[in-house]
Amino acid sequence: MSQVVRYECRDSNHEVYIVQPGERISVYGSCSVLCLAGCVSLNDYILPCVSCEPSNFIKMSAPQRMDVPVVLQVYNEGSTYKHARLKFRLKEVIPKCYESIMEEIGSSQPGVLVFNKLLDRAEGTIAGAVPNFLIHSSIQKEIILPPHYHISLDDFQIYPHSEENKLRKQLDRLKQLRNDGQKTSILPIGHKGAGKSNLMRNLVNRCFSNGYDSVYVLDCDIGQSEFTPNGCLSLTKVTAPILDKPYGHQKTTFDNCYFYGDITVRNKDLYMDIFERLFNKFKIISKPGAICIVNSMGWVVDIGAEILDGITRVIEPDLFVEIYRDQAEPRYNFKDVNQDHVVEIFANNSSGVVGVQAQKRLPAPLIRDLTIAGYFSSQLPRPSLASFASVVPFKLKFNNLTIAVPVDLLVEDNHIFSSINTQLMALCIKMPELESRKLCGRQDMPFISVYDEKSPALQCIGFGIIRGISLEKRCLYVVTPVNLLKLDEPPVLVRGMRIQTPSMFFTADPYNRCPYVLNLPEQKTTAELHMNGLYQPSVNTTQFKRSRKV
Repeated sequence: MSQVVRYECRDSNHEVYIVQPGERISVYGSCSVLCLAGCVSLNDYILPCVSCEPSNFIKMSAPQRMDVPVVLQVYNEGSTYKHARLKFRLKEVIPKCYESIMEEIGSSQPGVLVFNKLLDRAEGTIAGAVPNFLIHSSIQKEIILPPHYHISLDDFQIYPHSEENKLRKQLDRLKQLRNDGQKTSILPIGHKGAGKSNLMRNLVNRCFSNGYDSVYVLDCDIGQSEFTPNGCLSLTKVTAPILDKPYGHQKTTFDNCYFYGDITVRNKDLYMDIFERLFNKFKIISKPGAICIVNSMGWVVDIGAEILDGITRVIEPDLFVEIYRDQAEPRYNFKDVNQDHVVEIFANNSSGVVGVQAQKRLPAPLIRDLTIAGYFSSQLPRPSLASFASVVPFKLKFNNLTIAVPVDLLVEDNHIFSSINTQLMALCIKMPELESRKLCGRQDMPFISVYDEKSPALQCIGFGIIRGISLEKRCLYVVTPVNLLKLDEPPVLVRGMRIQTPSMFFTADPYNRCPYVLNLPEQKTTAELHMNGLYQPSVNTTQFKRSRKV
């Protein structure tokens, strides 16, 4: 039997792949997968053997524009392989030829997988917003879309074999500590572009494969967050393997999250205060044997090194994993650390199977934009940002609303509404320590707060985009996945530094409909005249038309 064999299924959206033990294949693009039989791992997560039910599929995503594939590997399972059960499951999936497939399998023990070609809403939204995103144009001519994935038979491996063995031994050591009921922590470290985020996800997957049922991620990478839009520090209990990118597994509502308000650290004391709060929360809510994996920033020198020193003092990691991709890049200097608990990984072949030139890869700002788009994708009526204008917003009245802006973005009161219109805003819990006053001194206007380095940490429950402001109705419209109707009081709308609505929200609609609403009276009332130009709507002053080159 060939090393990898593909079969069409009764359901046209499904395909069956049979992969022999010892084979390693790389998958680019996006799909969902389940394992009918065999010992199969995806990015070091051992897939459970299940029947072909919709709820059993696990989404995986490795856009070629983001370089590293999902690695699928098949191992020898031994005496536990159940051919009779496989025959029954294949009969449900491929009723016409399951018998011939079983004859070809014989006594071998391959991995038998079902791939689902359909994209979920987040993947479909992102794939439509970025050209050549899932599959690069260099190989699109080799496949028919859909499926939105490409499979390559190779021996691709991100981590060298010797360092892989060291990592496994260290994880086995932590597993023993877990069996003793001890809570443990892992701190992955790496310079920018080294693959630290992929390493963090890989560690989560390995923990699940090692039998952990209480895995937490303390996400403190404010520039490229994992479960929230950027600008936040959060603690998340992970309940499933992470086989996709941040835009694909965004949480709509946050339980343990603080809005730092920037994508770079300008106030180290506030940053460390939030981090320590979240780690203390982990120690309180987690059960014995839980593990906390810290998603640190890709900043290992200067202030970044000081922050890593502070994180080390707070959590006292049981394992350090440093990954680096370029020998010329600076490395973190471990201080007062047991070197036996440090694993160094040189990802010397992590450029991917089908290499994508550096200038064609996604820049960090675009990745942040995609994360925001993924966060709001659950609200779209169809998987396209062009449908954002059809999303029904929440209506918030002025009289009990608080707007918070950073001191660096403070404007005069009569320009506040213009400065926040169409902006991405963090939805935070109101705190008495946050000083506020009425806008323009009017009781029918919102409260305005200005936060700076001395302001308290704000607990964030989600994000929203301002769709419009009506002075006539004294209300504001906001689109958010958070169900504001269930809140006891309106959240504080907080604007961040360098955190804004991605431009793709404005350019995705081919009919140039603005993604916000505004209803102004045709004739100004007496009350409006007293506002002295408190608010003016944005005006489209230029239109670009596509020209045909001759």
